[in-house]
Amino acid sequence: MTLHTRRSLLASSLGLAALAACRHPPLMQPLHWQREPSGLEYARSEVPLGADRASVVIHLLRLDLHRHELRVVLAADLGKKLATAEEFRVQQKGLAAINAGYFDPEYRPLGLLVSGGRELAHLRLVDHGVFAIAGGRAQLDHARTFHAPPDLEFAIECGPRLLVAGERPRFRRADLARRVAIGHDSLGRVVLAVTEGVMGVEEFARVLALSEPVGGPGLRDALNLDGGSSAMLAAPLASGSVQVTTAVEVPVGLVVVSRNPL
Repeated sequence: MTLHTRRSLLASSLGLAALAACRHPPLMQPLHWQREPSGLEYARSEVPLGADRASVVIHLLRLDLHRHELRVVLAADLGKKLATAEEFRVQQKGLAAINAGYFDPEYRPLGLLVSGGRELAHLRLVDHGVFAIAGGRAQLDHARTFHAPPDLEFAIECGPRLLVAGERPRFRRADLARRVAIGHDSLGRVVLAVTEGVMGVEEFARVLALSEPVGGPGLRDALNLDGGSSAMLAAPLASGSVQVTTAVEVPVGLVVVSRNPL
């Protein structure tokens, strides 16, 4: 979904109701991580949203930065203008893939993109965040205060920031949409999150901050990525393939790869 399209959406009464409801979220089951032979971990969190709304499943992937790296892949690398998460994953022989950030009507990425230390798109000084990996550590900064360290390996700019040092910022939007996020916990492990169903941004952020015993991944910092019709996930796990598909394709994907593939 383009940034222009996203901005054209009006906050609905359902979205406003969601904001009110998420102040007292229903109880959730403890989160259980399933470890893959590659070291990648997967968990599934089911979020009940009240009697008048269907529950939403959040698919979660957790990376160990000593064993895994994130790569930005352009559809142009596949000889295409747009591609699916599975196509991005296969092109990189990756463990999993999701869609990335916003793009303009010409399918050009909006915001900083760095992969393997190489800048693919420039920083925009707007009210967004930059999630970066440098020196084996993840960090989230405001785009206007971000300064690339010399050992910058990966970066993606998008918004809004969902969690900042464990706290939720004040959100301007209240619409419901499929959600995608990237973040890290207090141990520095990177987590990717994709919903299968629609949520408000406030309730999505709230669940991402929850600790594992009450159903969340316990993230400290988290950044919203492009959602809505762009939300996608491809992860062929040992216990069965996990996919979130959509009728549209996107110009940029994020792929998880092993640092030392067998």
